[in-house]
Amino acid sequence: MPSASRTIYYLEKTEGFAEPISTSQVVPIDPTIVVFKGAYLSQLEITSNGLEKGKSQLRQHPAHTLLRPVPSSDGPPNWSALVYRTAGTVTVRVRRENPKVRSHYDEILEQAVCYHADPPGNYAWETDVDSGKAGYFLTGSTGPNALWRITRIQADALNRQVLTFAPVQMASILVTPKFDTVPPQLREYLVLHFEGFQRALSRNAPFDAIDRANNLTEGILSHCLSAIGVTSSGSLDGMLEKAKGILDGRQKQKDFSLTFYAYNLAQVIRQLHARLHHNQAVDRGKTVRPEVGLNLSVTVSELLVEVGLGTY
Repeated sequence: MPSASRTIYYLEKTEGFAEPISTSQVVPIDPTIVVFKGAYLSQLEITSNGLEKGKSQLRQHPAHTLLRPVPSSDGPPNWSALVYRTAGTVTVRVRRENPKVRSHYDEILEQAVCYHADPPGNYAWETDVDSGKAGYFLTGSTGPNALWRITRIQADALNRQVLTFAPVQMASILVTPKFDTVPPQLREYLVLHFEGFQRALSRNAPFDAIDRANNLTEGILSHCLSAIGVTSSGSLDGMLEKAKGILDGRQKQKDFSLTFYAYNLAQVIRQLHARLHHNQAVDRGKTVRPEVGLNLSVTVSELLVEVGLGTY
């Protein structure tokens, strides 16, 4: 990939990007290079209203902020980009190769929006990262699925700001629940917490997602145990102990829908929830990264399908 220019231009007539090759000429950028619009959102703005605000910024013309991808040492699914900020409208001389005569070219005057790759400064995302509250860039209209967390802020040798992003993986294909075989009172409980789990993911609330997933798992364990006539009252830890005894063969396990795989998935959720408690998070310093909580969509989906309470 060729080195990216410090300045790029959005050509309004031809709807493409160009970069300078001299003080008086610009050439179109390779059309295979994708440049994204970006809208910065702080952690406090990851709400329905905040996402709508970000989408509104992306619809503005000309775009205020552009992200031009550059090679990233972190590798996929992470990516890095130069940050370009709008700097007004100018007239540029666009050099285009003549397809008939290879040694000739045409030069056309065209209106363009100028963008500069700014050096690091007092940007909102830098302030937020310094305070331990890394923010996000929204790059599309799909909301959370187009949301990227800033994981690294650097300056290259030309003093241009380079941001590295990690995906915020939301539940775009969350399992479809099937609670019709569950008794009415427990079914209401499961629906309540499944919907709450989805809402927590959609508003990018990882700790709420863990809490809802834990409550949902309690309901699932209660259903599995009750179905074979085992008392299911008590904590999730207690129900998991009873389930382990059944799976180990110490008790009758006929028609027990909780498999060893489902048991281990439930344990993952229980242990993550335990890390939200004061003695784990503060006394022992065992905290949960936000991405881990948001990725519980896969764990919860697998658990529901495995015990027969969901389908993909």
